[in-house]
Amino acid sequence: MNGKELPSSSPLVKLRPFLDSSAEVPVLRVGGRLRTAHHLASEFRCPLILPQKHRVTELVIAEEDRQCSHSIGTNHLLSKLADKFWIVKGRQTVKRYRQACVGCKRLWNKPYSPAMGPLPNFRTEGQLLAFSRTAVDFAGPFYVKRGRGRVQEKRYAAIFTCLQTRACHFEVVYSLDTDGFKMALVRFTKRRGTPTMILSDNGTNFVGTERELREAVQSLGTGDVSAALAAQGTQWVFNPPRAPHTGGVFERVVRSLKQVLQTVLYKADLTDEELHTALVQAEGLLNSRPLTAVSTDAADPQPLTPHHFLVGHARVTSPLEEQAELAERAHPHRRFDIIQHLLKVVWRRWKREVVSRLNLTTKWQRAQRSAQVGDVLLCLDDHLPRAKWPLGRVEAVYPGKDGATRVVDVNIRGKVYRRHVRYLVPLEVEPSSDRVNSLESVVKMRDL
Repeated sequence: MNGKELPSSSPLVKLRPFLDSSAEVPVLRVGGRLRTAHHLASEFRCPLILPQKHRVTELVIAEEDRQCSHSIGTNHLLSKLADKFWIVKGRQTVKRYRQACVGCKRLWNKPYSPAMGPLPNFRTEGQLLAFSRTAVDFAGPFYVKRGRGRVQEKRYAAIFTCLQTRACHFEVVYSLDTDGFKMALVRFTKRRGTPTMILSDNGTNFVGTERELREAVQSLGTGDVSAALAAQGTQWVFNPPRAPHTGGVFERVVRSLKQVLQTVLYKADLTDEELHTALVQAEGLLNSRPLTAVSTDAADPQPLTPHHFLVGHARVTSPLEEQAELAERAHPHRRFDIIQHLLKVVWRRWKREVVSRLNLTTKWQRAQRSAQVGDVLLCLDDHLPRAKWPLGRVEAVYPGKDGATRVVDVNIRGKVYRRHVRYLVPLEVEPSSDRVNSLESVVKMRDL
């Protein structure tokens, strides 16, 4: 306006700006190398120059973002703005806007990602007994034929996994209700012993059995399986609701079982007896898998397998089996002592070779901000599109032994649910901020 040149340090030097006096109010436009490209639109050749930090710039970006339904990224949004406007340091300005936009957060924010926590004590406390701490889950359905009409019926597999030795035990279940699981649990306890702890997800059959277990503590004379478990002090532990990754120790066995059966029984027309035989064979195959790396050095002992903890030896010859054969030929007075010594050797190797490998953090190495009371967030729902995920507010947090919060209570539409933070997307982590300071304001802005 004063007829002077811009200083060389100005961010507008490369744009060669000029004042457009054809409008009611003179505006600053880009006068770059496209001024003579008359085949292009005039607004594209000479876009308006907008400052980096200004309310008008925010409104222009917000309007373009609203028209695109917050569904495009930073580069795409910046390119659409370039049809009419040139924003100084536009990429930084658009990024800063999208980080504060609630509509963009609903579609693009990632869930909480706490650092991997320490292993619970029941994963490493050896009691010289397999299945003393057990996890349970279901796999299936598997279809079997019955009668001449070849009517197909559903069968399921109850998978019991030792949380320490990774041994597995499979039982055929005819239904997913509480009674079907209770009968499978009876068969398991009579063959493998009563566990001191059972870990499971929040399936209705598991919850129903656990409720009967608690009720049986007051009336132990019913003769029910729950009364028997309660009398022996079995503790039932549930994973956080709707958080399957917290049960990875037994979910991995479910995947292995499916891989084995799909390979061997692909679309096979089985009977109940054949399915039961296939599950037992799969159980033996998975229990013979090595728990540690297989060494190529002949001087090293054979790797530990779940069979070592179940039957005392693996299916291959090793120095441990040779000592077991010596124990069979030993004097009866010494045989018991030798067997106990061999059992301690197995568990000593388990602590030295297996437990030591659990010390590594394979993922989620870096700690991030933990969820706090008052945080406004989205709750993941696999049955709904992301735009319709419900909003919630953190009511209570449950920090772990390392201080990181992984389980919280969330208020969703007036009801409180317990959820894992890996399935919660933060929207506003500072409820007292100037832009959004309450859940009601977020609800009003969710339609943007």
